[in-house]
This record gives sequence, C-alpha cells and structure tokens, in this order.
Amino acid sequence: MKLDILAVLGASLFSHALAASPSTAGLQSTECVSSSDSSDNLFSVKSEVKYSKLFSIDYHDTYKIVNNLSTNNTYALYQCGSTKPDIKNIDAFIPIPVSSAAAWSTSAAMFIEALGVQDRVKNLGTAPSIVSACLQELLEDVIKPFDEGNSTSTDEQEQSSAVVFSMPGGEDTNTTNTVVSTEYLEPSALGRSEWIKFFAVFFNAEERANAAFDSIESNYDCFTKKAGEEYDDLRPVVAWTSYAGPTEYNNNTAYWQISFADYKYDLVRDAGARMLNTTGAQATMFSTAAAFLDALEEVDIVIDESFVSYSYDELLKNYGVKDPSKSTYSWVTASRVFRPDRLQSIAGGLDWFEAPVAFADALLQDVIGVAHPKFVKDGYQPIWFRNLADSEPVVVVTASNCTDMYAQRKDPAESCSSLTFQEANPDDEDYEGVDENKTEDLIYDISKSEVINENDSDTSDGAFFGVNALQTTVAAALIALCAAM
Repeated sequence: MKLDILAVLGASLFSHALAASPSTAGLQSTECVSSSDSSDNLFSVKSEVKYSKLFSIDYHDTYKIVNNLSTNNTYALYQCGSTKPDIKNIDAFIPIPVSSAAAWSTSAAMFIEALGVQDRVKNLGTAPSIVSACLQELLEDVIKPFDEGNSTSTDEQEQSSAVVFSMPGGEDTNTTNTVVSTEYLEPSALGRSEWIKFFAVFFNAEERANAAFDSIESNYDCFTKKAGEEYDDLRPVVAWTSYAGPTEYNNNTAYWQISFADYKYDLVRDAGARMLNTTGAQATMFSTAAAFLDALEEVDIVIDESFVSYSYDELLKNYGVKDPSKSTYSWVTASRVFRPDRLQSIAGGLDWFEAPVAFADALLQDVIGVAHPKFVKDGYQPIWFRNLADSEPVVVVTASNCTDMYAQRKDPAESCSSLTFQEANPDDEDYEGVDENKTEDLIYDISKSEVINENDSDTSDGAFFGVNALQTTVAAALIALCAAM
C-alpha cells in the first residue's frame, strides 16, 4: 500500500512538474545564430505600435532599436551570436533573447508574467508588495527579491541579469544592462497595455504580445460600444479624488486633489459615464476641504485614490463632510464611494499598480461596473474597486492562489461579446441623483476656488504607477515636490 501511495504521489509530482514547465510556443529566434547566417532576417514576427505615445520599435535583419520616447533612451537589441551593430547614441546594447531579467516595478513584473517568461526573472523589487499569486510563489523559491538597502548587493544582483527593467531615476550607473520603462505615464489605457510589446522584444516574444494585445483591444472596443449604446442617456458623473494629510513632505499642510489624467478620462467616457473636469490640466489641488467639496457638489461617484487606506467614516472626516445624514452630495446619499484597493498582498501592496496596467479591457469592465453596477447582472463584483461606503472588504492574494507559476498570465476580463448588458433604469437606486440625458463632462470653474495649483501630471497615481506600498513614503515626498513645481 505504501508503494502505491508513493507511486501516486510520484506521478502527481511528475505531472505537476510537467505542467509547470515554461512553454516556448509563441517565441521566435530562440537560439543564438552563427556569424555565417547573422545577415538573415531573423524576426519574421514584428510588433506594430498603435496606441502608445511613449515608445517605438524599429526592426532590422539581426537587431531591433527600441526607444523610450518619454526619457529619450535608445536600446539596441541584437540576436545573440550575431555581430553587435555599429550604432552611436545607444544607451545599452543587449543580446537577445535575454536569458535572465530583473524588474524594479510591479507593473513591469506583470507584463513579464503576461508574456509567460517569468522563468527568466532572477530578481524583483518591492517584492512584498507584489500581488500576483504566481510571482509570489516564484519569490518563495526561484526569484530573489532585490536586497534593497544594500547597494553593493543590489549592484551585484543587477549585474547578474541580462537586462534590468527600471523606472526613471532608478538607473544604476554602474551597469550597462538597465532599461527604463514608463508604461504608467501613457495617456491612454490601451496605450499602457500596449507596453507588453515593449517588454516582448527583449524575449523575442512578439507573437505572444501581439495575440494578447489584439485580444485586449478587441474586448475593450466591444465594452466601449456596448456601454455607449446602453448608457448614453444615463451617465453618472465620476470624480477621481485623493487626500493628503499634513506631513513633513507638504509643509504640514493638508491638500485635496481631483485627478483628470487622460487615461482616466478615456475610461470614464468609454464606460458610459461623465468626467468631472476643470481645464486642460491633469490634476487640480485644493487648499481647503470647503473648496474641494464645492467642486464635488454635482458628482455622483467618487473614486478615492489616497495613498493611506482608511474607513468610510475617516474619508468623510478628511473630506470635510461633518454630518453625512444631512449631506446633499449624491455620492454620499447614494453610498457611491470607491477605492481601487480590493486586491492586496499580505504586506498591503495593491494590485491596482499591477494588472490594470496590462489589461485595459478588464480595467474598463471594472469602471463600467462602478458606473453601472447591474450592467451584466445584479451583484456584479468589480475586480479592483470596492465600495468603501458599503464597507466591502479587501481580498488578500497569496501564493496559494497560484495554479501554475510558469503559465502566461490570463486576462481577467470577461469576454464582452458573450455578455448582454442590462438597460439602465433611471428609477434604480444605483442612479439616485444622476441627471438624465446629459452626455458632456461636468466642467467646474476653478476660478472661484482656493486652488493651490494645477499640474500637467497626475500625482495621485499617474506619476507613480508601479510604486507600491513599500514606497509610499518616497511617493509622498515626490508628490509634495510635484505640487510645488
């Protein structure tokens, strides 16, 4: 009997090992070439950039030129075994496909998992903040966290990888393999998700990237079309807000902010809702709660992005709502206050900084679910948003939630084409206070308010996308600097 049990156990472990083995399907030019055939066109599958404004890819016979247009960095990627191209003004020459990689931001790590090449990853930054279940499992035995706080050790770890994906300002001047990615600065949701193509070129994984993005794009377009058809006459007003309490980083002066980041504007409009807006700025900061609340007077839905998590009662207090029972704000009376922090790691890292960047269609689906809660069925549960007013709990993701740590990350969105959207009912409590037959954005005149300043960058999350829980202190300091600019 013991032998039978051991045999079954052995077979089970063997099957698991086979299931967990990384796949090479969808990868091109996986082997190094010899100098004799290095003049051939080695990249039959190419990626075309359609939405992104911040990177470009140019293909040549044996190498690729990748540009980060937001940081003016240029990288030459040449097939291993071929002659290194003789090109000037290159920030890094990297043989491909890379056999090892490291990443500092959680969004970069997510793109690597979305490509299914996480078996190449040696080190990750802000590891406790990573929410992905399978990356957490890999961090237990395979991937090593960066030894943050020990620059000597970190330098050695970075130098041991073929490429290190970093954020602006995080480049190690002692290495020649650092690549800066700025997916979080893209002005559109689809543009952010298209960065899967940027990461793919380092692994010769264009086929996987193209297939993944084409599916996301198609699903996103379907959601946009259906939401526009069903909800054009009943569009609630959405405001993306945040509060920063007094700290040493803002001269001990609290401020309130409304974000108008371009990608949020697109998401709200595409979800069949209206955006609270002021001018052409990306964000407006208010010096008093009264001025901030005045701007929210006609808002139906508030999405709070404050760095510090708190209860609904604490939010109302921080926002200056003294007695919610007497409030006339629609977002208070109808209990429509959300936070994008439903999915978290044990350490409090937010998936909001990971998967939504890579999967624009799932993010749009979530925003539709916030604006129109019964768009598919009663009780629709968003992936990332939770209703703070209803005391919805957070969901902690652990390594135990992973089923195959080497599998290509699946898009969490529903297949839009298989869904039937329910028609919005103006008498439904979900639309309490929502004005009918208004499709234009709600424009608030900031000239009558106590405004600190207007920023061309969104400091609520746009400038720090990929920054997670362990970096909130640094982020707070950066926010203060941005506000002072």
